[in-house]
Amino acid sequence: MRNRERVMLGSAGVLVAALVAVLLLWPAREAPSPSAASPVPNAGPGPVTAAQVAPKRAVPVRTPDPAPPHATVVPPAPGDVPPEPEVANAPPQANDPIVEEQPQTARWKLEKTEHIATLLGRDVSRLEGERQEAKARGDRVRVEQVDALLQRHRVRLDELREEARTLAEAARNEPPAP
Repeated sequence: MRNRERVMLGSAGVLVAALVAVLLLWPAREAPSPSAASPVPNAGPGPVTAAQVAPKRAVPVRTPDPAPPHATVVPPAPGDVPPEPEVANAPPQANDPIVEEQPQTARWKLEKTEHIATLLGRDVSRLEGERQEAKARGDRVRVEQVDALLQRHRVRLDELREEARTLAEAARNEPPAP
């Protein structure tokens, strides 16, 4: 089945479900019983006023509050400390100083690359253990998944190690940091 057919079939299903919901949940109109109907003084042809058509209500309808509270009020538990109120003219709180960005030198890049390679190496060893567990359980699907991940991780790890070698050479030729 193509995607277009799936979408059309799904849309038709949603439409049918909506129609069924409307039919089931729509308020049923009650037919007034002949004894409950009040006599209409102007039964002949002519204009009908709203007062003649509208039913009379015995109890006025109560309108809801304009703005119901949206917050849930929870009584404080023993040991709870309420927050201190904000002071209107208090000086702003001092922020931590922003550390200047370090220059991205070859040494800096080498450090970051070695760190990433270390983390990826940990991931490879974890995945090898997971592969052994899956193999012991006989879960062929998981073994194939982990093998694919291991293959990708090992390729990336080799790339990072090669990059680290070139960065180490560049870092040796770099002037010392001030």
